[in-house]
Amino acid sequence: MKLAYLFIIALIPCLCFSCYDDKGNYDYHDLNQVEISGIDSAYVVNFMEKLEIHPIIKSADKEKSYDCMWMCLDKENLRKKIDTLSFEQDLNCTISFALSSYQLIFAYRDKETDITKYVYSNLSVESEYSRGWYILKEDNGKSDIDYFWGGKHNENLLLKVHGQAMQGRPKSLGFIENYAWMDEIKGEMTQNNKCFFLASEQEVRVVRVSDMKQLADFNSLFYETVPPIVPQKWYEGSEESGLINNGKLYPYTIRNGAFGIAKLEFPKEGDYELSEVFTKNGTMSPLLFDKKSGQFCTADRNNASIMYFENDENSEHPLAYPDMEPIYAGFLDEGMWEGGKGYVMMQNKKDRSRSLFYFDLNCMVNYYDDYMKNRILDIHPVAVGSKLADATCYGMNRKFQMLYFGVNDKLYYYDFQNKREFEVIRESGQAAVPTGEKIILIKHWIMDYSDYMDPSISEKVNKLAVVTGDGNRYKLYLFETTSNKLKDSPETYEGIGKPSEIMFMSPYMSNVYICY
Repeated sequence: MKLAYLFIIALIPCLCFSCYDDKGNYDYHDLNQVEISGIDSAYVVNFMEKLEIHPIIKSADKEKSYDCMWMCLDKENLRKKIDTLSFEQDLNCTISFALSSYQLIFAYRDKETDITKYVYSNLSVESEYSRGWYILKEDNGKSDIDYFWGGKHNENLLLKVHGQAMQGRPKSLGFIENYAWMDEIKGEMTQNNKCFFLASEQEVRVVRVSDMKQLADFNSLFYETVPPIVPQKWYEGSEESGLINNGKLYPYTIRNGAFGIAKLEFPKEGDYELSEVFTKNGTMSPLLFDKKSGQFCTADRNNASIMYFENDENSEHPLAYPDMEPIYAGFLDEGMWEGGKGYVMMQNKKDRSRSLFYFDLNCMVNYYDDYMKNRILDIHPVAVGSKLADATCYGMNRKFQMLYFGVNDKLYYYDFQNKREFEVIRESGQAAVPTGEKIILIKHWIMDYSDYMDPSISEKVNKLAVVTGDGNRYKLYLFETTSNKLKDSPETYEGIGKPSEIMFMSPYMSNVYICY
């Protein structure tokens, strides 16, 4: 709640009185002496954590009673109105302010004399939200995000910070490494904002990681021509980023300037309708699928059109698969600047049978001789009755040719080389997740950051995230992996809703670590 009149209240102690000759006779009494304890001179609190302060008002007149108020003023933006935090003597407030330095004010007014006094403290709002696990989820037909780290769980961040979740079911949890945003209050451009790209069926929000502040919506991402909003997926790469919206790909490249200053304009040319199922590592072009032609394709920053593969003498399989559609795609990263291997689970539109497509994605590296040549290496039909045929969710192992998949409460992996499937168990021999918990989401996250200028700075993450749920509640298991097994005692969290995507975030996160 913001109250403009509090500025007037704040001026009460500064009122000046005229001088005059006082010739009256008065009986003088000692003023009531009041002491305040329990309030420190400075506080540091993390964004979206509770700040609790319990002041003690000790009065010489024990019959005195007081009206109390807690207020907060942004010292870096004095034009902003004072925020009212509470009308109670004790403060118990979740701090959702942007990261900044504030003046914390405790005001107490003598109910008998109306004399108001103030106690001032410094408040610094910092963020621990730059590191942790984020889940995009559906809850009652709306989309929101939950946060987990170090035993802490903060749920429904969009609802808490913005006052409302996103309308419609979730579609995309993406990452923008450097978003440029004009702070209209300060009148300055802020660069290098790490942001989430959040999309539901009806909304898009670009939200800064550190404080969950919304910096953009769907309309503000485009120049004058804004298409109908049908968001599907966002991906970011070092070469080119893109938004798949209503089957069309709207590209962005850093060559156009910082994203936010530069905006999305026209979609890639061509008569196509892209599936939202695709894969890529942080640097290479994406492996896409055009539902109109039934062909695999890609997008390159040097070409204004969607690019299709071509057959040559080394191509072993057809180009088009009009009777099939992708239901999962995974990327085996074999080097930052190498194409790696791609695996796509295709499903027949009629009989729902499945086949695994194997790709050598070096064909998407434009300095190789077989650039944009058809390099489908193998098509392996999934046997009816196999566990893989019943899989409901998948997750690519980032290090080995293994495809994790879930069937009810069992976790399996498929060995691409030997074309065999195995149950994934913990080192102790027990199942990955407890009996009766349905696996609904799998993601293997690897991040290996080191600062060559400062060896003491590093971030190394290698976790298999497995989420179970019943549509109303969910559990998150964060496993350390060893060979084809999982280590015992995973870090676990619980939440409300139905998760659709998960992402690890770090202050050192870069688009080169994001693998779709």
